[in-house]
Amino acid sequence: MVALQPFLFYIPHAVRHLFSLFWRTDAEPPPSDYYPFHQNERLNGRYLVHTKLGSGVWSNTLLVTDTSVRTSKQFYAVKVLTLDATNDHRTGMSLELESMRKVCSSGRSECLPTLVDVFEIPRTRGHVHLCLVMDVYGQDIATFRRSAPQKALPVYVVKTIIKQVLLATARLHELGIVHTDIKPDNMLFRTEMTPDAIEQFVAQLPSDEDDALHPLPADFHWNDPEERIRKMNVVLTDLGQSQRIGPVGQQTAPLFGAFSLRAPEVILRSDFGPAIDIWAIGCIVFEMLSGRWLFHPEAGGDDWSIEDDHLAKMIELTNERFSAAMLERAENAREYFDSHGDLLRVQELYPVPLQDALNNYKTITADEAKAAAVFIRECLHLEPAARWSARQLLEHPWLRDL
Repeated sequence: MVALQPFLFYIPHAVRHLFSLFWRTDAEPPPSDYYPFHQNERLNGRYLVHTKLGSGVWSNTLLVTDTSVRTSKQFYAVKVLTLDATNDHRTGMSLELESMRKVCSSGRSECLPTLVDVFEIPRTRGHVHLCLVMDVYGQDIATFRRSAPQKALPVYVVKTIIKQVLLATARLHELGIVHTDIKPDNMLFRTEMTPDAIEQFVAQLPSDEDDALHPLPADFHWNDPEERIRKMNVVLTDLGQSQRIGPVGQQTAPLFGAFSLRAPEVILRSDFGPAIDIWAIGCIVFEMLSGRWLFHPEAGGDDWSIEDDHLAKMIELTNERFSAAMLERAENAREYFDSHGDLLRVQELYPVPLQDALNNYKTITADEAKAAAVFIRECLHLEPAARWSARQLLEHPWLRDL
């Protein structure tokens, strides 16, 4: 195995295999998995559609006006789930609505989405689309990061974002929820646009593009001064992959998160819990500071798998070994490790300290890299129980100056 170079390359979040249904040749064809919305239609007889704000594997998010409010313009975002994702809610495979309701019942949080309303849109053959109405949010942090020349953000910007993500994560964990898919794409700015500003934005949109994507314009720039950045509000969104905290085997999915952000216990199938989110946050801090993703696991032909390489890089970057106790608990341990706790197919390891990995990209000073590496290291222990909790990380010295 070649010496580790901490490139970051996202293998996109796994797209569900859409299996084919058998239909009689004279039967009505199945409806599209996505809801075929149109501008100016009213959803649930109430929400006037203006444009599409975002799109994902499981849903489209639409900008709407609540026409039941006659005294002023009230804009919301409606997340319209696909037929497939809606069915997952009905079968208990998806816990998004359950998690959203639990968050809202615990009181409003500035760092988590607010569920305003829930309804269903009927389709043919008894199919429906579940719709979640939420506040309108702005640009995602992934796009914000990529706007910087080196795709790296100043340290004070990263600290401001991460502190709010940790506040959201701590709240979820205290409610018995693991997000499982924390990533920059799911971190959104709470927009500063007023209803009048949003109305002006809508008025400038083309009237003949139903499916075009028109996210709200950004409120912040990557190089805004620190006093301006302190005013940003970040919301951790998309609880579509969320899970209840519980023993291994009670989860509704076998894998979680973007591949390169997965914690070791996800690959090994052991110790499911809140520490999965903490591992992802550690990787994301590195990404935002360096402009590169931390893990780039690659298969070595017939010699080793992507998972073998991923586990090897985890060992190299943390300078830790998987404990015998953790491997004993891991369902997939024998697939990757021998009886001595050594990797079966990767013999040569090349440790790289996190501080050196950050220094390689020269996006921050050596002192800044040293301080950030201490914080990241507390997120990336191989043993889940050794990682700091979200509440503990909020008190870490690296964040104390906020």
